[in-house]
Amino acid sequence: MRFAIDREGDIIDSFTLNRMRAEQLAPFRCPTCQEMLIVKQGAKRRLHFAHLHTCGRAESVPHHQDKWAVCQWLQERGYPVEQEVTIGNRRADVITTIDGKTTVFEIQASPLRPEEYNERTIDYRRAGLDVIWLASGMDLKMNQSFQPWMRLELSRRHMLLTVNNGSLVRFNGFPTSIKYGQGNWNVTSSVETMPFEAYYRFHAHEWMEMIRRNRMTPLYPSPQNRNLILNRLYTLGLLPSLLPSGCYLPLTSLWGVRIHPIAFQTVLYLNRYESPKDSVEWSIEKTCRQFGVTPTSDFSQSFHVQWKQLLNACRLSCDVRSWPLPHSYEEARYQDTRMFQGLQRLIDQST
Repeated sequence: MRFAIDREGDIIDSFTLNRMRAEQLAPFRCPTCQEMLIVKQGAKRRLHFAHLHTCGRAESVPHHQDKWAVCQWLQERGYPVEQEVTIGNRRADVITTIDGKTTVFEIQASPLRPEEYNERTIDYRRAGLDVIWLASGMDLKMNQSFQPWMRLELSRRHMLLTVNNGSLVRFNGFPTSIKYGQGNWNVTSSVETMPFEAYYRFHAHEWMEMIRRNRMTPLYPSPQNRNLILNRLYTLGLLPSLLPSGCYLPLTSLWGVRIHPIAFQTVLYLNRYESPKDSVEWSIEKTCRQFGVTPTSDFSQSFHVQWKQLLNACRLSCDVRSWPLPHSYEEARYQDTRMFQGLQRLIDQST
C-alpha cells in the first residue's frame, strides 16, 4: 500500500520516502484499520507499506487524507471515531456519535449518481443513523460548480462539507444555475445547520450582479425555454430582460430540484399569473412537472414556506398580478435594489 500514518500522526506517501527517512518516521499504522505496518522494498517493486492482512478499499491518497482529517477533527472535539464500519450492505468511511446520535461521514471523491446518493442515504437512515456527505477534492471558489448529488446534500443539510488544508470547511449559499452556486466557504467547528443559515452571510451586491448579468443576457431560445417562458412572456407583452424583481429571489430550497433557479421562478410566476386561483402548492407542483423533474418529497413545502417568507420581506404577495412591472432596464434595476434592500434589512435584524 502507498500511504500510512507515521508516529506523529501525519499521512505519509511511500512514493516520497527512502529507507533512511522511513526509519526516522516509524512506526507506521494503517489509516483504515490502525494496525501496525512494515516497510517493504524489492528488486522489482518500489518502497511501500504492507501488513499481514489487506484491509480497506482501493482509495486514493487524497481520499485517505480527507478521511484522516475528518477523524482528527472529530477526535479533537471528543467524539469517538471508527473507520470502515460495515452497516448492512454498506461500508461507512467514518462513524461517530454526535449529541447522542450515531452519525456516518461519507467522503466522496469520485462522481456519484443522484440515485446512488439517495439510496445510500436512505439505507443509513433506515438503520437509525444520520449521514453527512463530504465532497473530497473540491476547488474552493466563490462561484462554485456542484455535482447533482452535492445539490441534494445542500438541500437536505443546508450545507456542503469538504476538507481544505486539513480543516473542515462548509459551503452555505444559493443556486445560480443548474451547475453553479454563489455563497461562502468557511472553516467550521460544528456540523449543525439551520435552514436559513446561508442568509446570515448573504451578500446582496453579489446577488444583484448576478441579476444584472441575467437581465442583460437573453434566454437561449431552446424548445423548452420557448414553450415555457418566451412565448408566454410575449403574449403578456413582457420582455425577458424586464421580469419582475420577484423572479430573482435567492432561494436555498431550489437546491432540491435540478432546474435553473431563475427559470423556475419565471415559470412559477407565469403559472400564478395565468391561473391566480390555483393553490401555491399546485403551482409549484405544476412548475416541476413542466420541467420534467420529480422533486424530493419535502421540496414543495420547504419552497412554499421560504418563498412566502422572502416575498413578505420584500413586501410582495403571492398574488403575482400585484407585482410592479418594470418598463425599462433602469426601472428594473431600481426595483431590484429596493427589493433587496428590504431583504437585507430582514437579514440584518435576524442576525
